[in-house]
Amino acid sequence: MLSVPSLEMRQNTRIIVSFAVRSEFAPWRRLRNFERVGDPAARVYSANGSGAGIDVVLTGVGGRNLAAMRKLLEEGTDIFILSGLAGSLKREHAAGTVLVAKTIKRNNADKVMMSDDSLVKLAVQCGATPVDSFFTSDAVVASASEKLRLGARADAVEMESFHLMAEARRYRVPAVAIRAISDGVDENLPLDFNRTIDEDGEFAWLPALSQLVSSPSRLPRLVRFGFETSKSARNLAHFLDRYLKCLITQADSQLNSGRVEV
Repeated sequence: MLSVPSLEMRQNTRIIVSFAVRSEFAPWRRLRNFERVGDPAARVYSANGSGAGIDVVLTGVGGRNLAAMRKLLEEGTDIFILSGLAGSLKREHAAGTVLVAKTIKRNNADKVMMSDDSLVKLAVQCGATPVDSFFTSDAVVASASEKLRLGARADAVEMESFHLMAEARRYRVPAVAIRAISDGVDENLPLDFNRTIDEDGEFAWLPALSQLVSSPSRLPRLVRFGFETSKSARNLAHFLDRYLKCLITQADSQLNSGRVEV
């Protein structure tokens, strides 16, 4: 049996799951009936199920809003799941695929963050594809040529995992990075999304509309991208549901085993 040491420490397991923005979280929110808690500006949602307390926190693109997440980590957390969408950096990772990364890299190649090995193994058992690494970029990688270039260093690109994993390490919380692929390595993004991110790390649609007005030919690609992104977010939601059930079942099994030994 896989061992997740942190689960043995608490009878009521506490799990944090992060997303960057609401659209990534929306399908899972509908599945689990999450409710917003506390200050609306904190963007924290909660759900209870099968012996575990699950908190979802929206960190903003690039991890621009980490205060609420830090507070949850300080209050006591058993597992931190860093989730969301990512762009593929290799042709074998098609849109909709759920990946779990062993490591997370950034511009400084010498510094690497690592997912908890036992959490990675359990994610693979639940259907995620294991990969060597995610690359946390400081900006949205929009061009196919740039994605192909980064493919020499990592399997998928996103903008939050390295920063969030650093916080998990700071609070000594086991963490794992899981992402669903939203766009293939050969695809150029339909818009310059770097120009659509507001100061809170959310997508602002007025700048996006401005780009469409200036170049209406982008609309079909944007519609297709929206469809693929929604599909990927749904795939991620269903995976997270399976994964949480595995984690909770294993925690219960370890607790029952401990009682028998006593």
